[in-house]
Amino acid sequence: MRGTTVAGRYRLTEPIGSGGMGTVWRAEDLHESHDAALKIIPVGEGDPVREAAFRREAQVAARLSHPNVVAVRDHGAADLDGCRILFLAMDLVGGRPLNTLTGRPLPIPQALTWAIHISQALEAAHHHGIVHRDLKPSNILLDEAAGGTARLCDFGIARLADATHHTLTVTGVAIGTPAYMSPEQARGDTTLGAPSDLYSLGCLLHELLAGSVPFTGTGWQVLNQHLNTAPAPLSTLRPGVPRELEQLVLELLDKDPDRRPTAVDTRARLTQLHAALAVADAPTAVPTQRLPTPTLVAAVPDTAAQDCSSPRAGRTALYAGAVTAAAIAGELSLTTALPNTWSVALGGAAGLLLAGSYCLDPPRPHAAQELRITTAGLLTMLILTGGAVLATLIAAPSLWGAALALAFMGGPALVGCATGVRRLIEGALRRRTGWSADLAATAGALHTTTLLLAAHHAGLSALALVGVGVVLWPAAALLTAVVTPGRTRHVAADSVEGERTAQIGRAPSGRPQSAVAA
Repeated sequence: MRGTTVAGRYRLTEPIGSGGMGTVWRAEDLHESHDAALKIIPVGEGDPVREAAFRREAQVAARLSHPNVVAVRDHGAADLDGCRILFLAMDLVGGRPLNTLTGRPLPIPQALTWAIHISQALEAAHHHGIVHRDLKPSNILLDEAAGGTARLCDFGIARLADATHHTLTVTGVAIGTPAYMSPEQARGDTTLGAPSDLYSLGCLLHELLAGSVPFTGTGWQVLNQHLNTAPAPLSTLRPGVPRELEQLVLELLDKDPDRRPTAVDTRARLTQLHAALAVADAPTAVPTQRLPTPTLVAAVPDTAAQDCSSPRAGRTALYAGAVTAAAIAGELSLTTALPNTWSVALGGAAGLLLAGSYCLDPPRPHAAQELRITTAGLLTMLILTGGAVLATLIAAPSLWGAALALAFMGGPALVGCATGVRRLIEGALRRRTGWSADLAATAGALHTTTLLLAAHHAGLSALALVGVGVVLWPAAALLTAVVTPGRTRHVAADSVEGERTAQIGRAPSGRPQSAVAA
């Protein structure tokens, strides 16, 4: 088709790209004497209804004029080489698509800059009632003439595709780019709103910061994860990401569209984060007035919170197990008539159970609203509940009703108490990762159980036992946390990895002009 003129105006000079919707050509605009990017979408024999819908949507997209959007200049239908086609003429952008730079973590300031550009484009589009539906790196061009400004292309094209049977969503069927699709797209919803674009922006921002999209696998595996799996917090993938930025990404990736921030809110928060990083990165010796201390402080999780197979993690778990074993052995020796051999054996068994279960239970990321208790901690609470039920039935079979209530309510109650103790430790000792705090809370539960058994043997009432437990559990957990090594260190976010604002180098001269991904 090279050299062919479309609609008597656009002479095709060279292909730029192709995809499922059609092809993109560099074309000479014979009326305006400049080059344009011409997207050609074949429609076979043609359909007046589809063409009319295409024109309506193209007119809406053409009204969107923004520095961060690749503008639609013209549209229409024509015959090309005996086939009916629809075409869109757009700005020709000199630069590379963003997907040529993904696959590795980018400097945080640069990622924020591009995310701000994209959120500004979404803000303008959503104001005009336009939903992109296919936000991904290949649809973002870095305009070399504008200093690497990110410009979003194919705005409205996903809706235009509805007129050509190249739909991104059909009832009950999801079609598109799975890695960036919102849960509502994955379900096959035909009516998508602005929150769908914000979810895709969250996927993109995750990729820019972590070097990978939130969910990977085959197409249907990824769609299922979009629907049912909580994304990993960025700090577990890239230590040093500011907490505010991590929280924003998690909010963008919320499964519920109503809980996602808007494009306006996202742009404002990204701008604030970018400004705070710029202040934190500025020289401090030049000004006479002292700059405010940056508020973007991120936790660098200790090794034990990241990988239970590491030496430091093993030492932490074993140390906590040893402390627990010694304490329980001493408690049994002092408060019961058990022989010392039995006291040491029971204490050692408890310590071994604690250390072994936590080494076999590596930490996993939690969603913002998810109950943060490890599998080892949960299993311990259930074991203690079962032991209490069994002891009640053995000591007083007539209290089977109380044992039944304990079986149903004891587990949730202990899990709730363990969560409260963990949060107490995190707040008191500033442990930003929950793994080591959960370990100490579980150890405290074992200490408390031992002492309550001794108190019950001494004849204390049930109410007194509850009061003693309320005091002993957090006290024993705090003591274990204090003597157990492996606290979280805190550093300024911009000092991690030695990152500073870095411009991505421009592409070498002579490369072909990039335009709209087909």
